[in-house]
Amino acid sequence: MTRTHWTRVWVAFVAGCIGAFQIGKTFASLSLIIDELELSLIQAGLILSLFSLIAAFAGAGFGLLSDRIGHLRTALTGLLVSAGGAFLGATAAGVELLLLSRLIEGFGFILAIVALPSLISGSAEDRDRPLAMGLWAAFMPAGIGASMLITPMLLEWHGWRGLWNDIGVIILIWGAILFISFRGASDKSGIQLSTTDFIASVMRLGPLLVVAGFICYSSLYQSLTAFLPTILATEYGVTLARSAHLGALVVVANVVGNVTAGWLIGRGAIPWKLLTVSFLAMGVCATLVFASFSDPLAKTAAGILFSAFGGMFPGTAFVLAARYSPSPSHMALMAGLMLQGAGIGQTIGPLMVSSVVEYSGRWDFANWVVVSMAAIGLICALLLRKRT
Repeated sequence: MTRTHWTRVWVAFVAGCIGAFQIGKTFASLSLIIDELELSLIQAGLILSLFSLIAAFAGAGFGLLSDRIGHLRTALTGLLVSAGGAFLGATAAGVELLLLSRLIEGFGFILAIVALPSLISGSAEDRDRPLAMGLWAAFMPAGIGASMLITPMLLEWHGWRGLWNDIGVIILIWGAILFISFRGASDKSGIQLSTTDFIASVMRLGPLLVVAGFICYSSLYQSLTAFLPTILATEYGVTLARSAHLGALVVVANVVGNVTAGWLIGRGAIPWKLLTVSFLAMGVCATLVFASFSDPLAKTAAGILFSAFGGMFPGTAFVLAARYSPSPSHMALMAGLMLQGAGIGQTIGPLMVSSVVEYSGRWDFANWVVVSMAAIGLICALLLRKRT
């Protein structure tokens, strides 16, 4: 390749953002669904966590499948399946069908998300690849943040079922744009490796340290973004609307770190140093968020800095994923492993924090969890010193 095809990079990036709408759409609509379908809190929790659970169990397998059958084919299939799940969910009259639809949406989402990074990496020349992968790392906060802005309007227009249908239509439309944009592009790397060789290429200490770091990062990020609005509302009397808006600001701040990491690496920054800074900043800022002595303004500021510096981790990790893969355009297995690590972290992080807080009756006891996870992530970053 002689130049970066930025149109394809942006189309694939937006496809990931739109896929993330499937996660963000539940944030604003969950209370309506609970009331209409009379859900228990456990059922509501499953609606929110199914995507993370699927990623935790199936990310690597879907990544390997994508590398074997073709990334464009996998991404398009995933978008189609995810849209079908949304349409099915809009018809749900009870929790069983709604959970089934979320399961279908989740499988489609994971299929698309493991394949799209390879399309982006293969569309970028070596000089631009770090920036392109840093941009890709921003798809989740950008997509969730955008959905948090548009879903209230759609909900007011025609309810949560209409929202489900709207998201399905948007996914189908962008899937067609993705197909047109990548039509004629090679769907597979020129490198032909066996499944055993693929697995051996990433089952090394360097890639596994990145995956372990993803577990630490996602457990920290999910815990803080999930509980900060709750802390502001329950402990300091901040209105629900305002605490939700502040929470959205924290989520979107992650984009800054994602893109900055790719930009810095493209200009010679050393990856392990960026990861070290990221985990140090996350540990300090998360401690301030959960500390009893910080006021709402300090907690919000610390949350924003936490998210911005934390975003340097996935931005750097996806650059490393391209380096660790058999070829830059053949990184779906590595992306799937990282997604699996993220799913594990998103599942265990809030569970550990909520358990500690419930046992102690104090939010500042959550710092035992966040400091431990930040420390483990820091160790992973330091061990990567000679492997990046």
